[in-house]
Amino acid sequence: MTIRLRLTLYWAVVLAAALAAAGAIVLMLFARLEWSELDGALAEEADTTAAAIARIGPAGAIPILRHLSRERDLSARRRVRLLDAGGALADFGDPDADLPAAPGPAARALVNGARRRFRYAVRRFTLAGRTVWLEDGADATAARASIARLRASLLLILPLLFAGCALGGYWLAGRALEPIKQLRAALGAIGPHDLSGRLAIRADNGEIARLAEAINELLERVATASRRERRFIADAAHELRTPLAVLRTGLEVALGRDRAAAAYAGALRAALEATIGLCAMADDLLELARLDSAAGAPVRGPVELGKLAGEVVATLTPLAGARRLTCATEPGAAAIVAADRDQLRRVIVNLLDNAVKFTPDDGAIAVGVTRRGDRAVLIVSDDGVGIPESELPRVFDRFYRGRARPAAGGGLGLSLCREIVNHHGGELTAANNPAGGARFVLTLPLSDGRARRADAAAEA
Repeated sequence: MTIRLRLTLYWAVVLAAALAAAGAIVLMLFARLEWSELDGALAEEADTTAAAIARIGPAGAIPILRHLSRERDLSARRRVRLLDAGGALADFGDPDADLPAAPGPAARALVNGARRRFRYAVRRFTLAGRTVWLEDGADATAARASIARLRASLLLILPLLFAGCALGGYWLAGRALEPIKQLRAALGAIGPHDLSGRLAIRADNGEIARLAEAINELLERVATASRRERRFIADAAHELRTPLAVLRTGLEVALGRDRAAAAYAGALRAALEATIGLCAMADDLLELARLDSAAGAPVRGPVELGKLAGEVVATLTPLAGARRLTCATEPGAAAIVAADRDQLRRVIVNLLDNAVKFTPDDGAIAVGVTRRGDRAVLIVSDDGVGIPESELPRVFDRFYRGRARPAAGGGLGLSLCREIVNHHGGELTAANNPAGGARFVLTLPLSDGRARRADAAAEA
C-alpha cells in the first residue's frame, strides 16, 4: 500500500468517526429539543388542569376535560382522560388514539402511547377523597416525523460529505507527497556510474528539505567511497602489474635457453623474492579490505602499550644491529589500552621497520610511551633523512611512495597502520624532528579507570 493510500485511509477513518459522532450528537440534540417543547407544554397544561379540577371538584371536571380535548395548540388530535382505581371517570378526544399503560405510582410522568403515536403527561392527585389520575395526551407524530426527516437527511448528507472529504484528502495527500515524488525522480536520474548529481533543496519544504539534505550527504559519502574504491582498484592493479611483469620476464628469460644450474638457481631466487613481495602486498590488501568491512572490527582486550612496544623492539634488535643502529625504549608511565593485540603489534612493527629502513648506519631509533590526559601516546623517532615537507600530507595514502625512495616497500604499510589506528578510535600522525629525522606519534584512548569514558566512546 502506498503512503498516499495509507494517509487517505487514516484520514477516512478519523473523518468517519468524526462525522458519525457529529451526526449522532446533532440528531440527539434535535430530538431533545423537539421532545422538550412538546413535553414542557403537556406538563404545564396537565399541572394547570389537575390543579383546577382538584379545586373545583368532580362537578367541574367534565367541562374542563372536554374543553381541554378540543384545544389544538399542541396537536390536531388530542385525548384526555380522568381515571381512578376502578377505571375511566371521563374520556374525551380522538377515539383512535393509542393509550398509555396503566398509571404507575409516580405523581408526575411523561409516557408514550402503546403504539408510540401519542405522548401523555400523567398527573396523580386527590379528588373528593380518592386518588385519581389525569392523562393529557397529544399526537406526537409531527415531532417524530421531524426527527425521522433529520435522521434521513443525515444518512444522505453524511456519506456524501464523507466521500467528498475522503477524495479531498486523497488529493491533498498527493499534493503533500509531490516533493517526495520529485525526490524519487531525481534519485532515479542519478546512475551508478555517475554519482555527482545532487537533489535540489527548497527551503520552504521543511522536513522534505531536511530529507534531501540527508540524502545528499549519503550520496556524497557513497561517491567518496566509490572514488576511493576505484582508485584503490586502479592503484592495486598498477602496483601488481610491475612485479608480475618482472617475475614473468625473469622466468621467460630463464626458460628461453638451457642454462647452468647456478643461473637457474639465481632466477628462482629472484622469482622467490618477487613472489614474497607480492604475497606481502596481497596480505596488506586483504587486511585493508577486512578493515573496510564489518569483519575489520577489532576484537579488543587490555594491552599494555609499553610492554608490547618493548617486545617489538626486542624482535627487531637483530635487524637493527646488523646496521649498527641503536634501538632504545624510553621508560614511561604504564598505559593500558583496549585493542586487538595482533593489529596493534602490526602497527608498531611497521613503524619500527620504516625507521630501520630510512635511518642511516650507526643511527639511533627511540621508542617512547607516555600518557596525556585520557590518551596513551607511542612515539617512534629516528635521526634519519626525515620526510620531505611536500610529502608529509600524503605519507598515509595507499600505494604512495616518495620520490626519494620509490623502491621502498609496496606503499601500503603506513596506510594500513592508520586504518588500524582509526578503527581503535585513535590517531596516527607524522612529522619531522627539529634536529632531523622522522617522528610518528600514535595516540589511543586509555582503558583504565581514569579513561573509561573515552574508551566507551571509542567502542561506540
